[in-house]
Amino acid sequence: MELSRRHVLAAMAAVPVVGALGATGVAWTWWDRPAGQGLRALSDDEYSIVQALAEAWMPRGGEPELSGADADLGAFFDDLIGGMESNSATELKMLLHILDNLARPTHVRPFRSLPLAARTTLVQEWMDSPVELVRLAITAVIVLLSMGWTTHPDVVSFFSPYFRCGYGR
Repeated sequence: MELSRRHVLAAMAAVPVVGALGATGVAWTWWDRPAGQGLRALSDDEYSIVQALAEAWMPRGGEPELSGADADLGAFFDDLIGGMESNSATELKMLLHILDNLARPTHVRPFRSLPLAARTTLVQEWMDSPVELVRLAITAVIVLLSMGWTTHPDVVSFFSPYFRCGYGR
């Protein structure tokens, strides 16, 4: 089959349509989901996304030896989102789903289902991405994760000697 200019134009016209359908499909999977058992605002899937992002951003090791998942940053995020205005909470939850699905084109699976090494590599790639929106999205989530991690009791006991005026939650 010979590729004509019409074929190229038709393919170019299909890209936004497929993108819009994909975005609608992503939105449909998370829209207005009830909070998971024992959670205030996040669904079970959203909690898993946060835990996967937290572990990839801050894997076990170092000092103190506490991963983002061990620090239960999913619960921190749940409390944070539970106290937000409804629109802001919805937007942040949507961002979690977008990041989870951002792994699909290259890994065929959502971010939260990837092994730790692949998740860690992806987080670093997103932080170094030439696409500003990707960098901003992952940075926003990491800033919030770092708030939760640095106020975890195990981390507070490590950092408190450096902050005599008080430190912690």
